[in-house]
Order: sequence, then C-alpha cells, then structure tokens
Amino acid sequence: MRKLTRTGAVAAIAAAAALTVPVAPAFAEETVVMTNSTSVQPGMTVYVSRTCPSTKPYPVTTRTSSVAKDTWDGGELDYKGITVNGREVKVTFANSQSKTDKYASAILVKIEVLCSNVRHEPMTGFEFMQSTRIPPGGDALLMVACPPSHPHLSGADGRRPANVSITSVQSDEHSQAVWFQNDDFMHEGWAELWATCSA
Repeated sequence: MRKLTRTGAVAAIAAAAALTVPVAPAFAEETVVMTNSTSVQPGMTVYVSRTCPSTKPYPVTTRTSSVAKDTWDGGELDYKGITVNGREVKVTFANSQSKTDKYASAILVKIEVLCSNVRHEPMTGFEFMQSTRIPPGGDALLMVACPPSHPHLSGADGRRPANVSITSVQSDEHSQAVWFQNDDFMHEGWAELWATCSA
C-alpha cells in the first residue's frame, strides 16, 4: 500500500475542496438612462420628475439641462430645488420672465437620471447645463444658479467650438454667468454652461 505523506494529504484535501465548492457567478451592474422634459411659461413655477424602473431602482446621477431660445434669456431660469425620494428624482424650477413681456417665451427643461440595479452612495452633486445657439457675429449670456436645496457651486465649465470665445465670467459660491461671443460672421455658433451643485 502506498503511504500518503502529511504534505500530500493536505494537497489532496485542498484539491478536493476546490472541486466541490460552488463558484458564485459575478453580479454585473446594469444601468439605464431615464429622461423626461417639460416647459415652463413666463411667471410660472413647475417641476419635472423621473422614476427609476423597479428592475434598476437606484438613482446614481442626475443631469438637468435647458435651452435658452433667446441668447440673453440665460438668467431667466430659476432652479428652486431638487429632491430624491426613493426611485424618484424631482427638479422644481421657475421662469422669471414677466407674463406681460411680449418677448417672453417658454423655457424647455429636460432631466436625465442614470438608474442602476446596484445601490450606490447617495448623490451629493447634481449637474445642471444650459445651452444656446449664437447667430453669426452675435453674443450670448448663459447662467446657472444652484437651487436652495443644493446651494454650493462645486464646479463649472463653459463649452463652445473654436469659433466662439468667452469674453467674461462672473461667479460666486452659488452661481456662474458666462458671456460668449461668436467670432464667425458667416456661421451660427453654440455654447454650453455646465455646473455641479451640492448641498
């Protein structure tokens, strides 16, 4: 009979254990972007919300964007607050233009929520973006003011193509305003202002 050494016995037990212990499958994270939009008329306050589906119930990030139809209406959108209640994210905002102003117009606001099937840390920062089209040789003002629920501006970035320049920036701990100039007198330009707000 062959004699099994102590070292050989330990190796044999380890090999047997490796063969009999089941290996759990890796848990893959799945995400989906849920969107919703609405428009706010001059002098009105409304909200837009989105709820994550039951299969991906955890909100991970939130981005709110708006388009200024008039290049100088960038400061007319007033964010009032943002709340997360379970699967639902809601943003409340107002259009500060006067109802009696014949040039006033509605402002479109869109919300994008990244939802996951994996629970993450609670969201601490929320992205806000405002954009506009700038006519040839024209200029534009974009401004994002953080809502009272998340009043601290923790980051901001003005984005534009090469033919559009930034002529002035004004910021404080709650908001940022950026003036853009389209240096191309033949073609339309565009500009975006991105801001992150935190509690």
